[in-house]
Amino acid sequence: MTIKSLHFRERYPALFAGLFVALLLVPSDSYSQLALGRSKFLGNAVTFGYRIPSNYLAYWNQVTPGNDGKWGSVENNQGIFNWSGLDALYNFALTNGIPFKDHNLIWGQQQPSWISQIADSATQRAAIKAWIDSVGHRYPKMDFIDVVNEPLHAPPDGKNGNANYIRALGGSGATGWDWIVTAFAWARQACAPGVKLLINDYNILQDNGTTNTYIAIIDTLKARGLIDGIGIQGHYFEFKSAQGLTPVYSYSVATLKSNLDRIASQTGLPIYISEFDINEPDDSVQLANFQTYFRLFWEHPAVKGMTLWGYNQGDMWKVNAYLVRTDGSERPAMQWLRKYLAYYLSGPVVASPVGTTGVPRNPLLTWHPSIAASSYRLQIATDEVFMNIVADSTVADTSLRVGPLSSNTKYYWHVRAMNASDTGDYSTLASITTSDTVETGMNEIYEGPMTFRLSQNFPNPFNPTTVIGYRLPVNGFVTLKIYNVLGREVATLVDGRQTAGNHFVTFNATNLPSGVYFYCLRAGAYNKTMKLLLVK
Repeated sequence: MTIKSLHFRERYPALFAGLFVALLLVPSDSYSQLALGRSKFLGNAVTFGYRIPSNYLAYWNQVTPGNDGKWGSVENNQGIFNWSGLDALYNFALTNGIPFKDHNLIWGQQQPSWISQIADSATQRAAIKAWIDSVGHRYPKMDFIDVVNEPLHAPPDGKNGNANYIRALGGSGATGWDWIVTAFAWARQACAPGVKLLINDYNILQDNGTTNTYIAIIDTLKARGLIDGIGIQGHYFEFKSAQGLTPVYSYSVATLKSNLDRIASQTGLPIYISEFDINEPDDSVQLANFQTYFRLFWEHPAVKGMTLWGYNQGDMWKVNAYLVRTDGSERPAMQWLRKYLAYYLSGPVVASPVGTTGVPRNPLLTWHPSIAASSYRLQIATDEVFMNIVADSTVADTSLRVGPLSSNTKYYWHVRAMNASDTGDYSTLASITTSDTVETGMNEIYEGPMTFRLSQNFPNPFNPTTVIGYRLPVNGFVTLKIYNVLGREVATLVDGRQTAGNHFVTFNATNLPSGVYFYCLRAGAYNKTMKLLLVK
């Protein structure tokens, strides 16, 4: 009996009822978070915690306070604290299981005016420490915090309207950056274990000298175990150079990438793009620059997350950087971002070994498959940001035996999915430490046996197109068809002979109504059916 004659309601009444209920519960305008399931987050800033946008979780899976975390917002009057906005955002992140990054502790701007009016440095110092202690103790489950914001461009030195308390933190001191070291040392004491301490600044990448200075500060902190990650802002003006009266996008992308590479390789720390936006009134200009600069950062292996600086029209630091209009419609840059991340292959999930010591020098590395992948690229390095790569291999399946590696050495490994049209995220990082043994009788490269496989369509839910991937271990006649919940055939995607290997087919459901559908692959004795959901 063919599936075409199968009536799902009669044969699987419980399944049909469950699917019908599930369909009713899916809102017609629902979207999943853009970076859901990725190896790095894509978040956004919320201007005020009491005004969290209702559509926030339809896009973002990390949150940062735009203003509520700044000292001037919390303690504008000495000893009187307003935690309401920051509490709301912190609890929002915890409730929804997304990372929370506080912004920020020390900055020359948006600080309370009373701190600069205190004449005695010792009293200033006590007030600053009390502020840092209050934040660290109140938010023990935050994931990240910008300890010092814009140390190169807006230090609290009393110049250009900045707050004036740098001397209370130690000024330049013996390191040249004692005030920064002090702030990070106090933050390390105040924050719970696991809270990542970040530095954050802008205009870092377009000038080699500025990059060198930033690295020097980071190295000073790293030598003392005081820093866990690096914030690099990504505001639109960081890509522009003022030529004549109108700034134009003229900074070399190659220079930006080169300096990004240098920070990654020389510090060995994860990088977070902290305040990305493209402030352009012209849709086409905003789109073009999103396509250039977002990809520059998102695809860099050392970048572990990106935070945009607003997205809703009328609720932005820069008025033309919005991505969603007041009527709820999306600008082309947001439409592109959605499609880019939907079709940008997801990172595979590493399986084993992970964090294992005493592994043989020729370990077998395994990972779970990624949807729509035709091959995988695996890298092994001696550093966390993969600037010292010792192995770089491409394989067709989800296992690779490597080596022999050096004995009694710690290595890091990750893997990314690829197909004919795209290259995906690298997986989360895994580490191994080798022993001095080698497993005998093993080939260095191992690939598991080829088998039939039908993958879940991606994206799912979808509108109006989705990709279905499958694998054939042998040549043969193949059919791939789509059915509705009544068992009626609505589309034939494949009907003919195909060669062994990985195959991908795009299903376009433009002319079909929203609902649950099924796709069935038949190849010889192999027969498998899976569910997909069209939401318009």
